[in-house]
Amino acid sequence: MTTLILVRHGQSVANAQHRFAGHSNFDLSPIGKEQARLAAEYIYKNFKVDEIYASDLKRAYHTATPTAELFGLPVHKSENLREIFAGEWETLTIEEIDEQYTDDFAVWKNDFSNARCTEGESVAELYGRACPEILSIAEENDGKCVMIASHATPIRAFEAMSLGLGAKRIGDIPFVKNASINIFEVENGVARPIKTNITEHTDKYMTSLEDAYVNVFQTGKEHK
Repeated sequence: MTTLILVRHGQSVANAQHRFAGHSNFDLSPIGKEQARLAAEYIYKNFKVDEIYASDLKRAYHTATPTAELFGLPVHKSENLREIFAGEWETLTIEEIDEQYTDDFAVWKNDFSNARCTEGESVAELYGRACPEILSIAEENDGKCVMIASHATPIRAFEAMSLGLGAKRIGDIPFVKNASINIFEVENGVARPIKTNITEHTDKYMTSLEDAYVNVFQTGKEHK
């Protein structure tokens, strides 16, 4: 059995500006760097991590590096752990996307599982690349504890898979907050969630600004 610790990146510069980052290589904001440090402390206190992986985008890689430093481990990069490719939406603000791509963005907001970024990747396509990658990492590290720093949509996709919901119900998964910690166990290719959307280490950074971003830009049900 493999224990997976999936961590969404800390607040990025794009998050702070309400921009859709996608594959664009925004780094962490000052708040995001502090969130990454606090996540590392939480993980170091509660787990014995054997391996660390991350999306190759700066905001995820730099979320993993504080944990890597505490454990004295390298960070293995993977393009398949990247956020959804946003196509024409890349780097645009919420308002710009809503104005220029009203119909496609309406699907994103109201029918997330069936959404496709204009001239970009669909949520289902992301599910098809991210979930197999995470399962492969788990298989390669059987019996170990592995941290993976990734992005909101890949983590939501993996949770949907672990609950048997599949790609068609990713939208049922609660929004994954910045620097949240999500624990899964994987055995014989089957994943199950243990505890998700842990934010007690970063709650003071869950600001009203971020809440607005959650409600308008990233869809998903909140935990009750």
